[in-house]
Amino acid sequence: MAAHRRSGKGRAMPRLVFLPATVLLFGLMGTVPSHAQGPGYLVPAPAADNVRAKPKYECDAPGAPVITLDTQSKYKQDDTHRAAIDEEAEEAYSEAVEPLRIYGRNLVKISNAYVKSNPKNTAAAACALTWLDAWASANAMTDMRSKQAHFNLGQALGGFALAYLQVRNAPGLADEQKRRVETWLRTLGRQLVAFMDKNTATSSRNNHRYWAGLSAAAAGLAADDKPLTRWGIDSARIGLAQITPEGTLPLELDRGKRARDYHIFAAEPLVATAELARSQGIDLYAEHGGALQRLVERVLAALDDPSFFEKATGSKQEPYPGDGTVPASRIAWLEIHQSRRPSPEAEAVLSEKRPTGSSEIGGNTTLLFHGAE
Repeated sequence: MAAHRRSGKGRAMPRLVFLPATVLLFGLMGTVPSHAQGPGYLVPAPAADNVRAKPKYECDAPGAPVITLDTQSKYKQDDTHRAAIDEEAEEAYSEAVEPLRIYGRNLVKISNAYVKSNPKNTAAAACALTWLDAWASANAMTDMRSKQAHFNLGQALGGFALAYLQVRNAPGLADEQKRRVETWLRTLGRQLVAFMDKNTATSSRNNHRYWAGLSAAAAGLAADDKPLTRWGIDSARIGLAQITPEGTLPLELDRGKRARDYHIFAAEPLVATAELARSQGIDLYAEHGGALQRLVERVLAALDDPSFFEKATGSKQEPYPGDGTVPASRIAWLEIHQSRRPSPEAEAVLSEKRPTGSSEIGGNTTLLFHGAE
């Protein structure tokens, strides 16, 4: 599974035209923090008088559905740390997954447009549903032909389901389309569970499992499949149980020079799953002696100073690309955490990076969890 996302070339983004305004405040089950917050993932339907009859909106068609995927790892096979990139393998990998990435990025942009618009832009919600239905009707992502392909599904499905959760309560959506989409999300979720339940490798306990867990939890909530949701939440618990008193994940420390980055990468699905668990009355933050908080604090401390991970691994940590600071997309999950467990350290980081967003966890997390961009 790729630790770094590319912004590769692809088709043009959908054209979104809507009236920006303050989003509706809506807390999930549990105590709502005192500071400003957006609606989160589970967006309620707007009041009848809050819907525009003819919203200004144009919806492009999605790209061709990716049905079959046979990706291979981009890392050198003889590298036990899975940290050294094989350039030829990386090129082939990126080419194979780019259509999937383009679809995911564009899909959450449309769902985010529905959340952002006020009065509610129901055309955006209908467009997102149409995009999902196009892939659902084609049985997209149902033919995964390699272990890595299943890992790609584990990272992508959560984004699909979280996009759907943002729009599914919009008024006037076609019930038949919703049924097809929910059936598809459930099918992909169960497909992922079946693969992971047979997986006995390290990937059954490291970041791959946490990403699969997020996908299963989100798909389970979207399709009202309680066993699927429970499997997803329990997958996060597999990660939480491994977090040390120092806030590290031993299996991610094994990534050598990429240990810091893989801790960031592993925290993303764990925090997002904790958010979904709240809607089920489950506080993952409290489990294993506040393990998730320890992980987040370890990551925060290492963003500007990787010395802890360099000492722990004996390897100089891979620098961030560009200006050397962590990209906003890599810490989009921190916005979720900040809405539940605020800290001045996290706020200092986020204030320089907003808006933050990641298609795998629902798009613009500043919009969803901070309440404004």
